[in-house]
This record gives sequence, structure tokens and C-alpha cells, in this order.
Amino acid sequence: MRKIKKVFAVLLTLAMVLGMSMTTMATGIQSIDIPVNGAGTGASYQSLQLILPDSTTATGWKFNSDVSKVVGENTITVLKNFQDAMGANLSEQDIIWKLIAKVEANNSNIPTGVTPASENNIEKAIANVANTGYSLTTGKTATTAGIYYIKATEAGYAYNPMMAYVSFGYVSGVPTTLTSTGVSAKRSEITTTKSSSEADKITEIGRVETYYVGSVVPFVPLSDDNRYYKVKDSISGAEYVTENNKVSVNVYYGKTVEDVKTGNSTADKIFTADVSSDADGKKTFTADLTEVLSNNTYANQSIVITYQAKVTDVMVGNDVKIGNGTPNGESLYGFAHEDLYTGGIEIEKVDEKDITIKLSEAGFIFSKTVGESTKYAKFNNSKFVEWVDSEADATEVFTNDQGKLEVSGLDAGTYHVTEKTAPEGYSIRAGIEDAVITLGEGQTVATSNLKVSYTGDKAVKDTKLSALPSTGGIGTTIFTIGGCAIMIIAAALFFASRRKSAK
Repeated sequence: MRKIKKVFAVLLTLAMVLGMSMTTMATGIQSIDIPVNGAGTGASYQSLQLILPDSTTATGWKFNSDVSKVVGENTITVLKNFQDAMGANLSEQDIIWKLIAKVEANNSNIPTGVTPASENNIEKAIANVANTGYSLTTGKTATTAGIYYIKATEAGYAYNPMMAYVSFGYVSGVPTTLTSTGVSAKRSEITTTKSSSEADKITEIGRVETYYVGSVVPFVPLSDDNRYYKVKDSISGAEYVTENNKVSVNVYYGKTVEDVKTGNSTADKIFTADVSSDADGKKTFTADLTEVLSNNTYANQSIVITYQAKVTDVMVGNDVKIGNGTPNGESLYGFAHEDLYTGGIEIEKVDEKDITIKLSEAGFIFSKTVGESTKYAKFNNSKFVEWVDSEADATEVFTNDQGKLEVSGLDAGTYHVTEKTAPEGYSIRAGIEDAVITLGEGQTVATSNLKVSYTGDKAVKDTKLSALPSTGGIGTTIFTIGGCAIMIIAAALFFASRRKSAK
């Protein structure tokens, strides 16, 4: 902005000097299109002439008195725009002399006591013109010499207000044409980016993630009837971190996302917004950050917006729109999407001798090493819940009737898999290799399911229990019983034979 204003000040001075040497208005001069250097090919323009030649004034120039805007009970003019910036007690010619003195302090034509206009004066005056919301002419055609305000509009970009000087071209001291070197446009791309605390996009159920939204504050004239700056966010697979059902939205001016992520920045403003559910069941909030547009103080500056959410599912999807809150919810200033993923471990339990036999009711626990301690996983329906310090508090999860078990919601890392319960008739398989959840080389979360599988050839095989010799069986008992029976029968036959002989 300052560079533009310096160029403007130089051009304006040249205009004043030329104007002072003019005695009559040139006539019959064709119009020209004012060049705007550095603008995008898709930009469109509107313009307004602010300063006109006037040979009857001391400077040779005057403000355009045909332009005005009624705001409330006040009528705003271009002259008032400059007076509000430089001093309400200054006359039209006083202001023009101050503009000349800005770049030619030793100009002998400048009245005694005139102080140069400051950079801040000029910048504020230009912003006042842009903020007033005058009726502008489509295009940037100049029909006479003077100073022109140019407004550029381009989808996805914010432009600073611009001023261009159009001078007369002279032939033999006579003005015969219009000429202009134009003005250099300063534009900022209004890109909206979203990222989270996780550089690799892998998270874990139960973790609190900070979301970072980076964008650029647009320049919106104060007279705009729909002058709002709203952030609408929706999330699935997570719950916003709230207090009394309100999410805190931190705003940082003039910072980048990288600046804020270092943790060395303090939020310039904290807004709150109510959390609700949309028709799809997603959690959502709309934060009204219109204060960001106040007086266009932060126009074209970077802005970072942050808030937090706790992961509740195996995948998190987050959308953000920044706009002016139009009825249909169009995104005027940017849109961004962010996905976070979790990892999983799948186990298949089979018979060691016949892998077609799938074993149900095999129980496992999962743990990981953190520093010098071991943490144990708790699950709810095989979804990770939290880490605990005691194995006794760990959740043992079991294979289904197809011999399979899958746990999900885990972060990238190395996990210890321990079989605690063997299927009936089988022994526990010791020494299961650690499961490592990570991205493969050259992969991103969009191309990897982050699932470690112990299935097929890698299935966990249990050994069926072998038959063992009996102890404590019937031994010689049956022979003892048989012998006794024979003796009883023999005795009975003996006594029966003697009784018969006696008769």
C-alpha cells in the first residue's frame, strides 16, 4: 500500500505542477484506458475521478464536487474524505498544497507554513474514498486529466484501493492527448487453507486436535449492505471442545499458520459460537467475525483462525467456509477441507495344522511402550477408547465366529499384541510380532488404509492340545471282580453238588 501511495503522491505533484501552468481546459482530446499493472487477467474495474483541472484555483486543480453520498444525516464528498484524513479545518486548496509538499517540500509556489501530508494521511484518505461507497463508473476510462480512484474486483483476490494520475500530452506546448503510466495493483490471493496438529494426518480416538484456518481479510467498503465476515465450520467423527455448548474461536491478525503453530503467538481476539447439529448429523458452528472488517484496518492482511475438537471416530472430516453469510451460504472468501485418519489392527485366528479351521473366542490385549512405561488399551466394541497404566484395566477383545478380530482408532506407532485367552482345545500362541502402523514409502493417508493385518499367510496359528496318557484308571480292578465272581459261582456249584449226593 505504501509503495502505491508514494507513486500516487509523485504523480499527484506532477499533476499539480502541470495544472498550474494551464490557462484553459483542453478540448477535443480523446479518452484513454488507464493501465493497471500487475492485475489478474480476470479482474474487472470501476472508477471515479477525484481531482479535476481548474485554472481558476491557486493550484490549478480542484476536488470533484459532483460526487457525494448521503450517509445517515450527513452528506459525504471526496473533499470531506480527505479532510477527515488530513484535518477538518483544511480547505480544498490547503489539502492539495499539502499533497504537493509531500514530494516537493522546496517548491517555491507552496505557501509558507504548509506541512507535507503524511503517508498515513494519504493512506487514510484513499481508504475513506473506498469506504464511502460512491456510485462508480464501469471500467477505467479517463476522459480528462486528473486523479482517478480505481476499484478492482477479481474472484479469489483482494485488491487495495488504487489511485492513478492521467496527464495531458503536449505538442509544441499545447495539450493534444491524454497519457498515463497507470498504477501498480497490489492484490492478495484470498486462499483459505486448513490444517491440524497432525502433519501426517493420522490421529487417535480421544485426542484433542487443534485446527488452523489461514486466509486473507478482504477489503469490504463500509457502505456495503452485506458487510459480514462469518466462519461456518462442520465436523464429523469428532466433537468440538466447548464450554456451555460454545466453541472458542481464536483469531490472529497478520500471522501465518506456521507462526501460530510455533505456540509463540497470542490470539488478538477470542470469539465464541454456539454448536449445533446439521441435517446430516454433523456438528457445526457459525462464528460471526465481522469485527475483523472494522474500518478495513486489517484488509489484505493474513488471518489465522483456530479452534479445537476431540476425535470420536475412526475418521474425521472437517469443512470450513468463510463468507458474508448470504442466505444460500455461498463461500465468498474461501473454502477448505481437512481429513484425519486412524489406524487399525486385524487378526485372524486359525488352526496350526489346518488353516481353514477358524478359531473363535481367542482373546488379545494391546499395549505400547511410552518412555519407560507400558500403556494398555481400552476398547469399546473394538474401537479404541483410552490408554491405561494397568494391564488389569486393559480390555481383552475376542475373535468372532469367523476367527477374526479388528481394532480401530489407533495412532501411527508400534503396538504389542498379546494373546491372553486361547480357544477351547488350543494353547496360547506366544511371541506374536509387534504391529507397526505407519505410512508406506511414498504413501499418504489418502492412499493407505493404515490397517496392519495378521490374516491369510500371516494369520495367528494356535496349536491343538495333544492327547495325554491316563492316570488313576481301573487297572486290575476288573480282573479282581472277575476272579471273585468265578469263586462265588464255583462255591455255589460245590454246595449244590453235595446237597444232591446227600439225597
